[in-house]
Amino acid sequence: MQGRDTNSKTLENSVARMPKQVIPFSDFLVAAGASHEAFINQLHIYLQKNDCVWKIREAANGYVVSYIHKPSKRTVANYVFRKKIPMLRIYADNVSSYADIVAQLPAAMKDAIKKGGDCSRLSDPNACNSRCLKGFDFILDGERQQKCRCHMNFTFFMDDESEPHLLEIMEREMRARVNPKII
Repeated sequence: MQGRDTNSKTLENSVARMPKQVIPFSDFLVAAGASHEAFINQLHIYLQKNDCVWKIREAANGYVVSYIHKPSKRTVANYVFRKKIPMLRIYADNVSSYADIVAQLPAAMKDAIKKGGDCSRLSDPNACNSRCLKGFDFILDGERQQKCRCHMNFTFFMDDESEPHLLEIMEREMRARVNPKII
């Protein structure tokens, strides 16, 4: 018989049935660093109070922590690492309803948004994948922005300057998701 022997096949089957290891949130906090701990905890508590569940997994550059809004079953935010530095990615589905907040962001945050990939499906409904949820359409500094939901748009480094703005964006996004008519 060529190929694998039955012992290796049995080992593969037993590995496939092993339960996934749960990664404690505290491991992510340690990896993110003490300077971000207060902000991360504040946002973590806020999102849980607003009907979000979280899940964590390991990635090449660190952990990915995702927050899913239970009623809509859609991701609202992720913590990701780039070059071992934590970043917050916001799925700003309702950004047009709080464009006033985005207009007041520091220049570095605005530049990050403007440099993000454009959504081809917003300009051509037949472009992209048919299951694409479409991107974000809003005005920033007098220019129309049509940013892709999937290409790391609204992904920001966390620091003393950006963290208050990130929290405000998340609060407005969650209010818009809960009650789209009241922002």
